[in-house]
Amino acid sequence: MVLSTLPIDERDGKIRALPEAILGRRAFIDMAPVLMNKKRTYAIRVSRSKRHTITFEHLSGKFHMPMAAASKSLAVSKSTLKLRCRELGILVWPYRKLSSLEKLIDKVVELAHPGFQFIVCNIRQEIEAIKMNPSLKIKNETECLRRAMYDLHYKKRRDDSRVAN
Repeated sequence: MVLSTLPIDERDGKIRALPEAILGRRAFIDMAPVLMNKKRTYAIRVSRSKRHTITFEHLSGKFHMPMAAASKSLAVSKSTLKLRCRELGILVWPYRKLSSLEKLIDKVVELAHPGFQFIVCNIRQEIEAIKMNPSLKIKNETECLRRAMYDLHYKKRRDDSRVAN
């Protein structure tokens, strides 16, 4: 028996009571997608309502985490989190940008030069600005410093590997 031939009540979408002879095994199999679709619709409705309760303040507290960990801590799926981010104007999750700046601070502090305190202060201000507006790009001076620090550490690793060989 095909699903379209089953007498479905228009008001609630349930199948009206039929004798067991008419509702055989085939009818139950054909009805499975309808039942799954109802569960799916309910799940979509629940996720939409949860999604709209997430505010920018909730998200900004999770920027230091990867997106998967943030979605788990907010008890929503990663896709739902992405949708809400797009609705709030966050096009890219800022975790990698922020972690890169934090690593840059660690590398600058590792040099322990007294003149670098000003640079660390500027980077911390930039981190706070990115937390307020994740769409901001990293300043040119910071990018140049990041490249210079990378080159410095690369040369140090290269020289260490040459000495070891």
